[in-house]
Amino acid sequence: MQTPTKNNKLVQIKIPAPVKDKLDEIFAKDGTTTPQALKMIATQIANSGISPFTTMYYENYTKPVSPELKDHLRTDELESLGLLSDKSETYSTEEELDNAFKKNLGM
Repeated sequence: MQTPTKNNKLVQIKIPAPVKDKLDEIFAKDGTTTPQALKMIATQIANSGISPFTTMYYENYTKPVSPELKDHLRTDELESLGLLSDKSETYSTEEELDNAFKKNLGM
């Protein structure tokens, strides 16, 4: 059952044509159109009160991320971007890799 038009608000967005074309293909596989799918997504987010873009805190599911973990994640990100020296180790054999897992996981 559709909500009467007087209770709806129009939301318009402009997206690049290639993005729209990809969305059309993806949603068509589910038997819907891009506008219908985006309306469903918006409704689900509004009803749940949780944005898929909230990445650091999910109060309903977990504890807030500690400052130490945030710092560690930021350091990892800077290293992966090449802005900090990479301290990663490489392993040439399965045995070396298995030993590293055991060492770092306390096994």
